Amino acid sequence: MENVGEFIVNHWILVSAFVILAWLVFSDSINRRLSGLQPLGAMQAVRLVNQNKGKFVDVRDPSEYEKEHIADSLNLPLSQLAEESKQLKDKTQPVVIVCASGQRARSAAKQLRGKGFEQVYVLTGGLHAWKEAKLPLFN
Repeated sequence: MENVGEFIVNHWILVSAFVILAWLVFSDSINRRLSGLQPLGAMQAVRLVNQNKGKFVDVRDPSEYEKEHIADSLNLPLSQLAEESKQLKDKTQPVVIVCASGQRARSAAKQLRGKGFEQVYVLTGGLHAWKEAKLPLFN
């Protein structure tokens, strides 16, 4: 323990690389906890919607939505989410946000949390994960 300072000085590049890698690994997890976003896998999302009367909200553009979408999902494009969120009347109902890969869903989830929705989840991996789980899509 007494040589830690000497090690850091002599191997500053190695220590710097370790700190950066640790930050990259843990920053996403810490950010999720601080933001209140709750990621769900495809099977967890199905279970939540079926058992707790949740709703899938697809934030992709209408053209993407028309090509393929989850059954009974509501299309609220991210660009119009602020105005269109009124379609979701019950703010206590679980909402699973869906997009193609999960990136837009995080932004949409933050917006809905800001509007007072209590149970907002993000489908991890988006429709790509849905397809990998071999779950049905409709067009």
